[in-house]
Amino acid sequence: MTKISSQIKDLEDSYLHEVSQRKEIEKTLARQRLEFDEIRRQRCTLADELQDSNKHNLMLEQLITQIKSAVKEHVEEITDHFVKQACEESKKRQKIEMDLLTTLQRVKEVESLLRNEKEHREYMEEKVARQRTEIEETKRQRDKLYYDLQSLKEQKFRLEQLDMSEETNRRRKAEKDLLSYLQKIKDLEHQQIHQVKEQETMKETVARQKEEIQATKRKLHEIHGKHMTEINSVVKAHEEKLANSKQLLQELQAKYDKLLNERDTAVTEAKELRHKNKQRALAAAETPNMEFSFVELKKATKGFDEEFKISEDGFASIYKGFIRNTNVAIKLFHPRSLKGQATFYKEVAVLSRVRHPNLVTLLGACPDDFALVYEFLPNGSLEDWLSCKKNKPPMTWKVRTRIIGEICSALAFIHSHKPYPIVHGDLSMGNILLDANFVSKLGDLGICHNPDITTSSLQHHPTKNLKGALPYMDQGEFKPARELMQWSDVNSFGIIILRLLTGRPKHRIGEIVEEAMEKGNLHSIIDASAGDWPFVQANQMAHIGLRCINLSWGRQPDLTGEVWEEIEQLMKAACLTTGRSQFASSSSGNASPPSYFICPIFQEVMSDPQMAADGFTYEAEAIRGWLEGADTSPMTNLRLAHRKLTPNKALRSAILEWRQKQHGG
Repeated sequence: MTKISSQIKDLEDSYLHEVSQRKEIEKTLARQRLEFDEIRRQRCTLADELQDSNKHNLMLEQLITQIKSAVKEHVEEITDHFVKQACEESKKRQKIEMDLLTTLQRVKEVESLLRNEKEHREYMEEKVARQRTEIEETKRQRDKLYYDLQSLKEQKFRLEQLDMSEETNRRRKAEKDLLSYLQKIKDLEHQQIHQVKEQETMKETVARQKEEIQATKRKLHEIHGKHMTEINSVVKAHEEKLANSKQLLQELQAKYDKLLNERDTAVTEAKELRHKNKQRALAAAETPNMEFSFVELKKATKGFDEEFKISEDGFASIYKGFIRNTNVAIKLFHPRSLKGQATFYKEVAVLSRVRHPNLVTLLGACPDDFALVYEFLPNGSLEDWLSCKKNKPPMTWKVRTRIIGEICSALAFIHSHKPYPIVHGDLSMGNILLDANFVSKLGDLGICHNPDITTSSLQHHPTKNLKGALPYMDQGEFKPARELMQWSDVNSFGIIILRLLTGRPKHRIGEIVEEAMEKGNLHSIIDASAGDWPFVQANQMAHIGLRCINLSWGRQPDLTGEVWEEIEQLMKAACLTTGRSQFASSSSGNASPPSYFICPIFQEVMSDPQMAADGFTYEAEAIRGWLEGADTSPMTNLRLAHRKLTPNKALRSAILEWRQKQHGG
């Protein structure tokens, strides 16, 4: 076995040596590519000189021809060299694999011999044990026969003794029987005398009990008379109390009528207060969101048909609708749910002031019937895509890297909101939605925006003010409320990173990834359906995820700083283009605009964004000019259902805000 282990170790060393040689060859190839780039630069320089002087045209052309031939020969030599090396490496690798298979076969043969030897030894041990058992059984039978023989001898001796004294014993037995019969006769006489005495005692007892029964009857008649007198007095007292109760009931009825009037007054005041809150919430909105009527919403959902229902929870239902030439998602709160009404006002107050490309956009509201109208995101939730529901194709590692960057950008933006940070509180794969262009957006935002939450209230109810559950929260540690809830978002963000990396559910995901990294087996748990994820980037992403789910206070990373910088580098390494973060500091200078600010036709930042029937947003002048000569989409080349345009006010407000920041910087 030691020899086999040493052979395996030698094979591994030789394989590592070949890997190091391959790396050196790759370095040589990179160096030669640099030399080739230098030759190309010289070629460009010669071309510039050709433009300056016509005298050297012939000479330069000859030189360029020589350089081309030299480069071609050099490239062919390099190609041949590497092809030969690749063939040699392939042969060596095949030889190593064959040696390894032979060694493994020998190991299996040795193990088979060991098993056979072990089975033979066990069989011999069992045979010896059976023989020992048979010998012991023979000894026991011999001893038993010996004891039986001794017993027979003793019985024979006793029988001989009994024959001599048998007559004497019969006589003694007859005398004993006679004495016992005489004793029984005496006992029967004594029993008869005792029974006569007991009968006389019983007659005396019966006479005494009859006298006691007569005395008890007389006492019962006396007690019955007293009880009837007491019952009559109690009935009279109860009648008096009943009259008093009727009078008290009349007084309580009068008080109830008074309280009923007070309740009606309180309900009226509550309705007025609710109306004032509604006006206050709508007045607090900084963006001019559209206001929809209930008739429009009902028509858009065909009377809120179940076929259009997307989801439902305890205080709201979400429907898909088509209104004002646009697909929308309508969130209808239950009118009798006080929690639903409070949530409606909070979402209006928060989402009307917060705009970010990776947050679901609030298009408008119906205040009278507690309904919100959002942009419709047709690609569903990130959870559906990760679990490949309804035969959805798996996401590539580049798409997952981009989505992680978008979520980080959105979280950092709401956490740095002024004057109070906004915390999601229920961040999960199910609340991350994807639009038609596969851009991720956070939904269910605004529930946890509450500057009045205090540390003491969280200490009494640690999770009451947080919308979602905290998978790794240590209930023994508490910080200021907003810091605690931000910690929850960062924790959930780390779990999302690890889930996108591995494709596994969130249960014990941190422990699984950490254990794999400690053993150097991270590659074994990376989701293979994401494609060939570069190990360096996957390792760095796993480190970010584990730091985000750190259990200790103060040790989680800052999303607006180090985490965003690292993720941005990973996105660049994956050749993903992204606009500057919406939470970048004012020192960022003249940052390039986000891609969704650019008109697809003019390729300039839009001033008046308008949404067409294909779902894309264009500059108003550009799309109107396009529609004058065509009835197809500029993006999909498909025929448009209509030519109506809808102003994208949310995007326009975001562009204006971006331009103000640019001028302010």
